[in-house]
Amino acid sequence: MPRTKITRSRKGDGGKRIIGLFGPSMGYQTAEEVVSRIRGGGGRYYVREESWEADVRVVGERGADRLVSTKDPFSRNNLSNLPDC
Repeated sequence: MPRTKITRSRKGDGGKRIIGLFGPSMGYQTAEEVVSRIRGGGGRYYVREESWEADVRVVGERGADRLVSTKDPFSRNNLSNLPDC
């Protein structure tokens, strides 16, 4: 299964929640679409900054699925730190 590079993210709730992702090879997809693809085994996504790479993962939080990458809040591999789309 191919991996898709993510270069931009759309944020909601004052930047606390990822509501969509953009990648050059896929265009824009909502967070729900990405979660569904990851959970269904039909997609893998990653963020890359220079030589560092982080996989996009789905975590359950308070009964809702959320997209995350690295835990480092200052890293460019963190979905929250990507440019807006």
